[in-house]
Amino acid sequence: MATRDFTVHTKDGDRPLTVDFVRCYNLGFTMRDPVKMQEHLQECYDLGIKELIVERPPLVMPISTWAVLTDDHIEVQRPRTSGEVEIVTVVDKDGTLYVGVGSDHTDRSLEGYDIPWGKQVAPNVVARDLWVWDEVKDHWDQVQMKCSVIDNGEEVAYQDCLVSEFWTPAEMAQGVRESTQPIDGPFILFSGTVVSLEKKLRFAESWTITMIDPVLDRRLEHTYTVTVLASDVLNDGSASGEVASAASLVGQ
Repeated sequence: MATRDFTVHTKDGDRPLTVDFVRCYNLGFTMRDPVKMQEHLQECYDLGIKELIVERPPLVMPISTWAVLTDDHIEVQRPRTSGEVEIVTVVDKDGTLYVGVGSDHTDRSLEGYDIPWGKQVAPNVVARDLWVWDEVKDHWDQVQMKCSVIDNGEEVAYQDCLVSEFWTPAEMAQGVRESTQPIDGPFILFSGTVVSLEKKLRFAESWTITMIDPVLDRRLEHTYTVTVLASDVLNDGSASGEVASAASLVGQ
């Protein structure tokens, strides 16, 4: 279990919300357009990630709840990690749905050997602000998501899409309920993402994830920076070294 504090922004004002998560799930195959979904999968496959086949979506990957962070800064072991903008669905213990924006930061080298492993070793970052699903569901398809990065000191637009490209938060929550054992308590879902504008993954030092509601004229936004711990070690941290180490571990 992991306890996290949020601010819920409603039409009537703001209120605090503390959630004791009992489960976190990273989802895959939640895009409505299979062609666009394949485009994102292909940019992952180009890095050596094994091809995925899912007979009954969504793909559900359990992640330890301690990996869910609302921090402005994260630490990772190796250089080849990246984030992405995603729909976050929070299902509270009473069944209330909240929506937010997040990034399931991932070690792409480990992901080539085991996808949940690659996602588990890096944080699942979520913005501290949420909306109530019932207040946005009637105009949900108009909501926009964006991601920008700072890579080698340069600010770059990385992703831009409408949430209508994905299942709704309610559909994702139901898909998880149908694919898992009963969940006794609050849980959080990360939706998966779209292909980057450049159709390639970046390993940037800063990530800004944004969700924009044009109808209610408001936004959720969160920026986090990344420190690569291996860069502190003079005889470690090379990309070739991390791949070799991962390969030897998988073989054990």
